[in-house]
Amino acid sequence: MPITINEDYRLKKLANNVSTCNSVLDIGCAQLPNKFLNNVNVTGLDLQQAKLPQNYSSFIKGSLDDVINMQQNYDAIVAGEILEHLINPMHFLQQCNQTLKPGGILALSTPNPHSIIEALLTITLNRQYFYTKDHIMLFPQRWLIRMLEINDFTNIKLYSAGFPIPKYGLIPFPRFLCHQTIAIATKVSM
Repeated sequence: MPITINEDYRLKKLANNVSTCNSVLDIGCAQLPNKFLNNVNVTGLDLQQAKLPQNYSSFIKGSLDDVINMQQNYDAIVAGEILEHLINPMHFLQQCNQTLKPGGILALSTPNPHSIIEALLTITLNRQYFYTKDHIMLFPQRWLIRMLEINDFTNIKLYSAGFPIPKYGLIPFPRFLCHQTIAIATKVSM
C-alpha cells in the first residue's frame, strides 16, 4: 500500500509564486488539482480527463502541443511533479517557454535526488519505497538551473517543497536536503 502525503505545503508555494499573474496554465492537474490557485483565469491541462475544483476556469484534455496549436499564451505555467516523468524534459521546457507570454513565470516542482530520503534509499538501492517506474530521471538542483537557463529562463530561484511526514504532510525543510525542489523562473523578454 503506497504512502500518501498531504501535498498542501508544496501546492501553496507553487500558487503563491504565480499569485500576481492573471492567466495560469496548470499542467498535469488531473491527479492533484491545485486548490490554492486563485488567479483570474486558471486553465487545467492533462492527458486524462479531470474533475477540477471551482477555481479552474477551463480544462484542456491534451498536451502542450495542443495549447501551442491553439496559439494560447499564459502569464504563468505551473507544472508540479511533471519533469521527472518525461523522456525529453528539455523539449518540455522549450514548449513552456513558447507558451508563456514575455516575462511569464514558470513554477515547477520535481523530486530532489539529493534529499535525505533518496540518499538513504540509494545506499541500499531500495526499489520498494519512493520509487516508481513512472519516473524517468531526477534533476540535481544546480543542473535544474542550467536546464532552465538553456531554455531562455532567467531570475531562477529554487525553494524547498518540504520534507514528507506520513499522516501529517510536508513540513518546512532546508532546500538542499528537501524531498522536492520548487523552481521559479521567468521567460526572457525579447
